[in-house]
Amino acid sequence: MGAMIKTAGVKSREKMGLRISDAASRVGVSARTLRYYDELGLLCPSQYTPGGERRYRESDLVQLQRILELREALGMNLEEIKEFLESEQRLDEVRAAYRAEQEVDTAEARLQRKALLEEALTLNESLKEQLNAKLARMDAFRATLARNADRCRELLAELD
Repeated sequence: MGAMIKTAGVKSREKMGLRISDAASRVGVSARTLRYYDELGLLCPSQYTPGGERRYRESDLVQLQRILELREALGMNLEEIKEFLESEQRLDEVRAAYRAEQEVDTAEARLQRKALLEEALTLNESLKEQLNAKLARMDAFRATLARNADRCRELLAELD
């Protein structure tokens, strides 16, 4: 009987989601970071308790990991991340709409699929260009550092 109550409590907690402090510690950020991301509309919790507490589900944590990946690996700022994620979300919507139209073989459905593919192409090209611009800035910075290091080597050689 005790195990049954314990299991029910765990399932209830999973259904309610993680408290902000638990979600933050699982991913390695501060609760303040999660509040800030919520204020920006970058990561909104899946639900709120009747008392107004934020609750995060696994899907929220996956989204948070994506945000951190874009911030840390690609050096994107929060505005760039928001724009990038909005484009990815729209791509997901376009994919779902395209799949829904695949079963229908009418001229109208084909036109709809074509429009969806054109939108997906535009979104993918836009995302690619965002990354290319970021990579170009990183390459330029790396080249500057390499030139500075070479100049330091030259100066050191002159001192020998």
